[in-house]
Amino acid sequence: MLVRVARLAGWNAALILAGLALIAIAGEAWLRLTGPPFGWSERSLPSRFAPGAGVLWQPHAEVRHTNDLDYWTTQRANSLGFLDREPPDPARAAASCHVAVFGDSFVDALEVPIADKLQVRIEALAAASLPRLDVTASAWLVT
Repeated sequence: MLVRVARLAGWNAALILAGLALIAIAGEAWLRLTGPPFGWSERSLPSRFAPGAGVLWQPHAEVRHTNDLDYWTTQRANSLGFLDREPPDPARAAASCHVAVFGDSFVDALEVPIADKLQVRIEALAAASLPRLDVTASAWLVT
């Protein structure tokens, strides 16, 4: 009798765990299929073609990009049409060491917020390791 109760309890526990797993899988699938997180609207990629430079973002435009699975980023293009902070003023740039990073989509990094991009990390690393040297950095999309 005790063996039968134990077997029945084992089956009940297995069925409950399988049901919870199915509910979790269905919930995950529903959340991934129904779209972006709350407060995020459709993607927006406002670009323009600049002769001699290639494709640039509209200055000061909001760029929204997603793969509808892992990331939803919203960034604002600077006055030059790059997904970066505003360039330093000429007086500061002349008095500092400026690092310019040129590249393609890896430098543009649509998937990464501006605060986590390469040029911001370079400035932070330089400030930590070379505090007396004023280092500025910017990234330039080359198409």
